[in-house]
Amino acid sequence: MSAVTAGPPEVEVEYPEGEPVPEDDLHWTRQSEVVLSLRHWLAGRPDGDEAWVSAGINIYYRKGDPRVVVAPDVAVAFGVDVAALAGQSTYRVWDAGAPPRFVLEIASRSTVSVDIAEKPARFAELGVEEYWRLDPTGGDLLDPPLVGEHRRRGRWEPIAVQAAPGGALRGRSTALSLDLCWEPPKLRLYDPTARAWLLDPDDRLEAHLAAEAELAAAKAELAALRRNPPPGDRRR
Repeated sequence: MSAVTAGPPEVEVEYPEGEPVPEDDLHWTRQSEVVLSLRHWLAGRPDGDEAWVSAGINIYYRKGDPRVVVAPDVAVAFGVDVAALAGQSTYRVWDAGAPPRFVLEIASRSTVSVDIAEKPARFAELGVEEYWRLDPTGGDLLDPPLVGEHRRRGRWEPIAVQAAPGGALRGRSTALSLDLCWEPPKLRLYDPTARAWLLDPDDRLEAHLAAEAELAAAKAELAALRRNPPPGDRRR
């Protein structure tokens, strides 16, 4: 009779959330504008239930080794189960099914050197297709303040970014099929297929207030007509 020898029990590996990194208000504002614009836009697409947008959470990409981790300011992945990811505090590539295709780092004085010197290699190892960097100060940290690179033949190559009057910069993201437009002080996103800007929180608030004002004006006009109907409409 042969004996069956049990192997050592599998050790459960923890993948921690990571400590939150304090950033200034300018960094947080630009990050939230981009993240919310992308989430709102993707929610209206047919593949929106397979597109995921994160803001600074830990992304693990080597199963069994929690030291291999990166936390981009903005990351977008496609072909994943968003419902399964909802509420998760970390992103594990092997569970999600795909690495982020697009990442954006928003520079700060404490992180800009890492963004330039270390992050390209780490994002390449992760499997990212496009890496963008934004200087929210408009040039104090990066020159130019908007830089994009994509992976081709195993290396990062620059994405053409065109200058426009007023300090504006514009480059095409093939990963997102969107234009990234630095229009100080904001990074705006433009959909060339729909020929429309993605709405950020300020845009949606402005549209909401305009709709409320239009509704109030229509109600006031109707009330005025009821009080003083045109001569031909008055009851005899």
